[in-house]
Amino acid sequence: MASLTLDKVRKAFGPVEVLKEINLAIDDGEFLVLVGPSGCGKSTLLNLIAGLETATDGEIRIGDRVINDVHPKDRNIAMVFQSYALYPNMTVRKNITFGLEIRGVSNQERDKAVADVAKLLQIEPLLDRKPSQLSGGQRQRVAMGRALVRDPDIFLFDEPLSNLDAKLRVDMRTEIKKLHQRLGSTIVYVTHDQIEAMTLASRIAVMKDGILQQFDTPQNIYERPNNMFVAGFIGSPSMNFIDATLSEENGKLAITIPRNGNPIVLPLFEAPESYRGYIGKDVVFGIRPEALTHKRTGSDEPGSQYVNFDSKVEVIEPTGADTMTVIEIAGKEIVARVRPDRQPKPGESMTFSADMSQISLFDPDTELRI
Repeated sequence: MASLTLDKVRKAFGPVEVLKEINLAIDDGEFLVLVGPSGCGKSTLLNLIAGLETATDGEIRIGDRVINDVHPKDRNIAMVFQSYALYPNMTVRKNITFGLEIRGVSNQERDKAVADVAKLLQIEPLLDRKPSQLSGGQRQRVAMGRALVRDPDIFLFDEPLSNLDAKLRVDMRTEIKKLHQRLGSTIVYVTHDQIEAMTLASRIAVMKDGILQQFDTPQNIYERPNNMFVAGFIGSPSMNFIDATLSEENGKLAITIPRNGNPIVLPLFEAPESYRGYIGKDVVFGIRPEALTHKRTGSDEPGSQYVNFDSKVEVIEPTGADTMTVIEIAGKEIVARVRPDRQPKPGESMTFSADMSQISLFDPDTELRI
C-alpha cells in the first residue's frame, strides 16, 4: 500500500477546464471518497490517477514516485468499475486470475491467490460459475476479487454500487467497509451518493464544477461545512437555510428571522469572534433537521442551548424511526425531525426546539461559512 498526493492538478479538454488546481494528500491505508454532483469532475480525477487520462498540469505521486508519465499497467493500481467489466465467457475463477496469467504468474501462485480472495469475499461456491449465473452483488464481489489478487498499492472504485438495488447497496457498502478494515488498503472511491461518502470515508473530498470545495473528515464536513453547497449536499434531509439578521442586545448575539410582524428571535449562547463583523447584517442561518425538533424536556432550564418557538405544521412525512415535519418560516419550507410519539397533525401549531449549539451561519453573498 502507499500514500497518494495530487499537487495542483488541472485537466482541460480543449478550452474547457474540468479540474482546477486540485490538491489532495491521503496517507497509506486511508479511504478517500470523492463526492459531488454529476459533472463535477470526480470520475475525471479518478481516471487521472489510474492513467486513463493525462493531467494538463500538476503532479500525481504514489508514495515518492511521480506517475504522470507512467503507463497505467505500471502504476500498480487496481480499478473496480461501475459496470463490473467481467468477461462473460470466463468462469469466476478465470475472471479473477486472468490478469495474473497474462503477467506470467505461476499456476500454484494463481491458485493460492484465488483461494485466499474467494475466502475473503465469501465467493468460494461461485468459482466455477459464469457471470450470467450471478446476481449483481455477486458480480461486484468478483470484480473486487479480480482487483484484490493483484495486491496493488491503491484501489480505485468508480461508483461500484450504483447498479445495485437499495438494500443490496447497503449490504455491499458494509462489505467494502469490512474489507478495508481487514486489509488496511489505500482506497480512492468515487460516488455521487453522500450517504456512501459519510459511511465509508476516512476523509471526503467534496467537489463542484471541477473545484475542491472541502477536504476533511466526514464529521467535520457534516458539522462545519465550508460553504452552503457542502452544507446542502452532505446530509439527508439536507440542511435548512433561512434568511435572517444577526442582532445584538445587551452584549448577547441573536438570530432574528422575520415572520409577519412577529419575528422569531433565537439567542446565541456561544458565538465565534467572526460573527461580530456581521452584527446588524443579513446572514443565512443553517440548521440541520435533527437540530430542530419537538420541544425538548429541560429546554427551558438554565444552561440549555435549546431555544423554543411556535410554528404551524404544513406537512408530515413519517419514516418509521422519525417523522419529518415541514413548517414554513420566512416564506421557506423548513424540515424538522420529530419523534413519532410527538407527531403533530398538519394545520396544528406546535412548539419546536432549535439546538443553537448545532447551527451554521453563512455570508449571503459569498455563501461561505462565517
